[in-house]
Amino acid sequence: MSTAGSRICLGLCLVLLAAADARGQAAEPFKIRNLNPLVAVFGLPAWDTVTPGTTVAATVEVANHYRLSRRVNDVLILDGETLRTTLALSRGFGERWEAGLELPHYRHSGGSLDDLIDGWHSVFGLPDGGRNNRPEDDLWFVLGDQTGTFFELDRRRRGLGDIQVKLARTLGRDGGFVVQAALKLPTGEETMLAGSGSADWSLTLLRSRAVTLRSRPFGFYWGAGLLRTGEPDLIDFEAESLVYTGVLGGSWQIRPRFGVKAQLDFHGPFFNTPLEELGEKAMQATIGGWLSLTERSTFEFAVVEDVAVSTAPDVVLHVAARWLW
Repeated sequence: MSTAGSRICLGLCLVLLAAADARGQAAEPFKIRNLNPLVAVFGLPAWDTVTPGTTVAATVEVANHYRLSRRVNDVLILDGETLRTTLALSRGFGERWEAGLELPHYRHSGGSLDDLIDGWHSVFGLPDGGRNNRPEDDLWFVLGDQTGTFFELDRRRRGLGDIQVKLARTLGRDGGFVVQAALKLPTGEETMLAGSGSADWSLTLLRSRAVTLRSRPFGFYWGAGLLRTGEPDLIDFEAESLVYTGVLGGSWQIRPRFGVKAQLDFHGPFFNTPLEELGEKAMQATIGGWLSLTERSTFEFAVVEDVAVSTAPDVVLHVAARWLW
């Protein structure tokens, strides 16, 4: 997406602030996915509750990548930045049901966060993982095995990703359990890693509960699920057909219109390869908060870090807005 396109989407987020529902934020997960370019092509589900009415949401995420790895015959180079913009629509019906659709847009480029991240590492004395061995704000994705290089992306690309559709239902006396089935359709462009070229489906169970802590709303949630993946068209590493996923988190509304939230997302490996970036389980930690400007308005912001180092982007900046009517 161009800079102008990014501004338009951010503007949409601000417009949505005028009217989206903030109810349930204390026990509602961040909708975080692993934006490792080789994982994002699959249909990892977003953790979500069931909301009455019609919801429109916009999410903007910027992920910075820097990994150079070789194990046995497998080679991976990820140097660049991903901007993922997602528009989502969902509709509650009956007393317990919800259907939804997500349309993502990707831009892979050299980005602009390399200098900021280098400065962060320098100030706090953190290792830079060899970042200074490559030019700043460069794009170079390379995949290879014993047969040689089978994928390379070295110029800026943007395009639509794979559409996801979902159907969810609440269970339990308090409606605190949500069972969701989701299907990812092969609509994205595989040559720029905006899609896998195949369909995936998932089944998840989310448990959330809102309570009170020191007279303030407090919530916690956990979830577990299974993803059935199709064979990716252009990634020749052996793909796993079944991948588990899960989430654990909580939040506290410390002010009438403001709350903080922390979350762990994890999933199993998507490929059978000695490369730890793809062949090991991944875990990400998200810390952020939300702000409600009206009863029908929610804006959230977060920073995502890779807890299992190298299995996810070094850092992801996440902002989102939601509108309910």
